[in-house]
Amino acid sequence: MKILGINAIQKGSKSGILKLVKAVLKGAKSKGAKVELVDLCILHRESCSACGVCDTKGTCMKEGDFQVLSGKILAAHGEFRSHWRTIVEQI
Repeated sequence: MKILGINAIQKGSKSGILKLVKAVLKGAKSKGAKVELVDLCILHRESCSACGVCDTKGTCMKEGDFQVLSGKILAAHGEFRSHWRTIVEQI
């Protein structure tokens, strides 16, 4: 099983949420899961312009790390995000 932890809090190592995400991943790893932490705050990304290219071609025309991130999200069997009810701007 692969678990992906996604942090979107910009407080760096002082972030309590980041510590929580790391703790969840540590617990999953202790049970045999393959884990990975993605920090959205350090990724290169461009904001969505709602151009619709992703709907027609299946890929985003914007340059950046989102293409890699989307592949990691699709490959993961589980996901632990630092925000529960909304999609954060960084994605």
